[in-house]
Amino acid sequence: MIDHDMTDDAKAANIICAYPINLDAVCNIRGEDISPLIPSSLNIEKIALTKAIASREDLISSLLFCMREGSGAELLIESRTAAREIEEAFSWQYRLGGNAGIMANALASLGGRPVLNAPALGNKLSKMLQAQVAVPLSGGLAYPGDAKKAGSSAAFADDDLMHFVFQFKEGDAVLTQHIKITAKSNDRFIATCDPVNTKLLSSKHFDAYCLENIRDFDGVLLSGFHLVPLQGYRQVFSEKISQIKSWKDRNPDLFIHMELGSFQSPRIIQSLLDMLMQIPADSIGMNEDELAAIVASSQQLSPDQALSGCRQSWREIMQAAESLQDRLGIFRVAVHTRDYILSVMRKGRMSAKSELLALESGVNAAAALAATGSLKGTPPQEINENGLRSVRELCQTGAIPEGRGAILQSEDRIVSMVPSLVAREPRITVGLGDTATAAIFLHAIRDKLDAIKNGA
Repeated sequence: MIDHDMTDDAKAANIICAYPINLDAVCNIRGEDISPLIPSSLNIEKIALTKAIASREDLISSLLFCMREGSGAELLIESRTAAREIEEAFSWQYRLGGNAGIMANALASLGGRPVLNAPALGNKLSKMLQAQVAVPLSGGLAYPGDAKKAGSSAAFADDDLMHFVFQFKEGDAVLTQHIKITAKSNDRFIATCDPVNTKLLSSKHFDAYCLENIRDFDGVLLSGFHLVPLQGYRQVFSEKISQIKSWKDRNPDLFIHMELGSFQSPRIIQSLLDMLMQIPADSIGMNEDELAAIVASSQQLSPDQALSGCRQSWREIMQAAESLQDRLGIFRVAVHTRDYILSVMRKGRMSAKSELLALESGVNAAAALAATGSLKGTPPQEINENGLRSVRELCQTGAIPEGRGAILQSEDRIVSMVPSLVAREPRITVGLGDTATAAIFLHAIRDKLDAIKNGA
């Protein structure tokens, strides 16, 4: 029972967004704030990404590692005590977080009709949602103005869904007694304390509404599986995969995209990929760090070896994406990097030009958000030089230039690449991949439905 009081364009893009929505506490890194917090017991020469965060020392070590490497990561906080220590140590700005929440807001801003899972929607979070984001409630849909009615779990409050986001920019430096650590590139480190989303909880209203009305939906954007901890992950995955499969069984035309993330363990990554074929999903997406983790877990490499390889050349990224596509038997794999977005897909379901235009829309949306803080802002015009170089090299292998990017077609596969746009003074670095994914997905869904409408 989707609300049909909408434009024709929006009517053609009814999309489920699941599972996580949370509150992001954002701190823009300043070296002078970090340096005094470095414990004297921390060996700066051996800083590393910890498996989880049990103390402030774990946080500082992981944060400095990400700055030094120019990479992003997300780790779980093991206790409320550690979470309180982190919250008290820094100054924060609060905004909407969670892959599903960010993607739902992006879809709404771009004219789509997202239906969002929000099992613990308090006042802070509800105020951050776009007016067009719908939340299932008692067989119907509620909107942000009714959000406090839509919160179906009184056991959790906004503060229980807290993700501490440390944003750093290229050149940011932290001075210690022994060494100076300088951020290699713009990125973020996230420390998460979130009992709702680490279990991928969904409200009974969401579950019932989606199953009953699944034939009215055009697509599903899935995310949040990376938040599930090692303990109990198989049960959580099994329950959610069963739910998604029930949607696909009732609506075989449903286009399902799963966005991956920074997983807590290689075992979890491999288990999810193995279960993914049960749905079946149509598309998966990730950034280059996440692809490197998949390569490491499947080829028994160290993360550093895989990370280095994937960062040195677009060729390694393309080959890794193609290998993953073949392994999963999936229609499409997309990788969004700092320099470009690349996708590999099978022929027959979407035209090469349509895919390239979709990627361009994702680049534009992410760049506008980074540069202005709003999807309605004007994206910057400067094109990433490394991305341009990668496009030129792809063309040297036989790809055809198209728009800002290029398309390489083989017998059964299409590779598309679009360079990023450069935001010199980014206002936002978190959620750019989710924003690009939502824009790309919306473009693809509309093209698909236009083709059906026109009898293609």
